[in-house]
Amino acid sequence: MYKVQHEQVTKFLNERIYNENISGLLLSKISRGKELGIQVLIDEESKLTRFPEYLDHHDFVVLFGNLIENAFDALIAVEREQKEVTISIDDNDGILAILVADNGVGIPSNDVEKIFENGFSTKHSENRGIGLYLIQEIITKGNGTIEIASEENKGTTFILTFEL
Repeated sequence: MYKVQHEQVTKFLNERIYNENISGLLLSKISRGKELGIQVLIDEESKLTRFPEYLDHHDFVVLFGNLIENAFDALIAVEREQKEVTISIDDNDGILAILVADNGVGIPSNDVEKIFENGFSTKHSENRGIGLYLIQEIITKGNGTIEIASEENKGTTFILTFEL
C-alpha cells in the first residue's frame, strides 16, 4: 500500500511542483514524517510554477527544509495522537503564498519576536537558532513577508508571501 501511495504522491508533486529539487525535498520530508509518526499533508491545490525574482531553488530548499524540520521538532516535543504538518503552496495572480502549519507545542508569545534572531532557539541544545534567521534573510532578499500565528500547545502556522 505504501508503494502505491508513494507513487501517487510522487506523480502529484511532479505535476504540481515544477522544480524537481523542491518536489524531491517534499517527498523526502513526507517519508521522514512517516518515520517520526507525523503525517505530512500537502494541499491538493498546491502548485509552484516559478520562483520570485532574486530567489532560486536553493533558497526554497532552505525555506521548506527549515520550516518543515521546525514543525517536526515541535511535534516530537508534544504528546498527541494525531501529529500533522500541513503544507500549502499557492501560486496565483502574481503572488506566491506558502503555508507550513503544525499542531505541535507552539511558540511562547514572548519568544515570537525573537525567533528570527541569529542564534535564538526555543530548543535548548547547541547548534540551533540559525534556520529561522536564514528564512528571514531569504524573505528579505525576495522582498517577501512572513506571518506567524502560534498558540502554545495548539501549534504554529507560518505564511510566507512573495510577489511573482
